[in-house]
Amino acid sequence: MDDQRDLKISKNRLEALVDCIFAFAMTLLVTGLVIPHLSKAEAEAKLAISIAEMRSEFISFLVAFFVLASFWHMHNRQFHYVRGVDSGIIRITLFILACVVLMPFTTNISGNYSDVQVAVNLFHANMFSLGLFFLIHWWYLTRTPDITSVAISSRDASSGMCRSLITPVISVLGFVLSFISPSWSMATYLLIIPCVAIVRRYCQSII
Repeated sequence: MDDQRDLKISKNRLEALVDCIFAFAMTLLVTGLVIPHLSKAEAEAKLAISIAEMRSEFISFLVAFFVLASFWHMHNRQFHYVRGVDSGIIRITLFILACVVLMPFTTNISGNYSDVQVAVNLFHANMFSLGLFFLIHWWYLTRTPDITSVAISSRDASSGMCRSLITPVISVLGFVLSFISPSWSMATYLLIIPCVAIVRRYCQSII
């Protein structure tokens, strides 16, 4: 009989699953960009106007695409420290991927109904959950040295925690702003890039 002791999922298999789902979700985002059907006679006069009226859908698409791309990059950075996966990493990763799979749905809803608070708050909730599970993922790595390939220094741990907090904080800000203007609350995610730059500069100054 084969030895069935301590069967584990390899790090490479989990990374392959993550890459596949991120790529699939990022591709599905484009399905929300649907131009209303126009006859050939109408298209010449109304096509440009119809595309221009889809600006909220395009904004939602771009925000979601680049946020997912940044999360994929963050996952790659965090997995740099992983030597082997355990049940805790697998569970956290599955919650992350569940949030990733939801992104096309919440993106399409928020793009189609950008002036409806419930619609944009679904997107903010999705973003908050995704950011939160990445924060938990990093926290778990810093607290579980048995699965890491190298020791995570206190400086790297603090830097990673600061970066992981950016999206949850910004999504909460977006939720608050949605009570004032649902459509403009989506613009809060433009703060991610400058916030990352500020956190990086701050963390570099930590001794």
